[in-house]
Amino acid sequence: MAHEFDGKKYEKASAHQKEWGAKLIAELDLQGNENVLDLGCGDGILSVLLSELLPKGEVIGIDASQGMIDAALAKVRENLRFLFMDINDINFINQFDVVFSNATLHRVKDHQKLFYENRGRT
Repeated sequence: MAHEFDGKKYEKASAHQKEWGAKLIAELDLQGNENVLDLGCGDGILSVLLSELLPKGEVIGIDASQGMIDAALAKVRENLRFLFMDINDINFINQFDVVFSNATLHRVKDHQKLFYENRGRT
């Protein structure tokens, strides 16, 4: 069962998570044409940062909290979209060059299922 969050409150109270995520993104060696999956995209601000680095790529942010997705939807752009989806239900096949996650994987209860059943699928 996913946690439900108020995306608007999270936008105001998540400065540390955004700072950590921005540092992770800065360390990525992106060329600008990658397709990226953002697991647990939250309010979408880090997905926006990724999309700005990928003018010829695409970012899909997923989150299992409808409140987070509602907040993220205001940030949709041509190369960025958001889906209400639990990490354990991902079913993408060879669609992404990079899978990004910040402050989310600790909420996944079955890491073995996530990493092994989806190996080669994203």
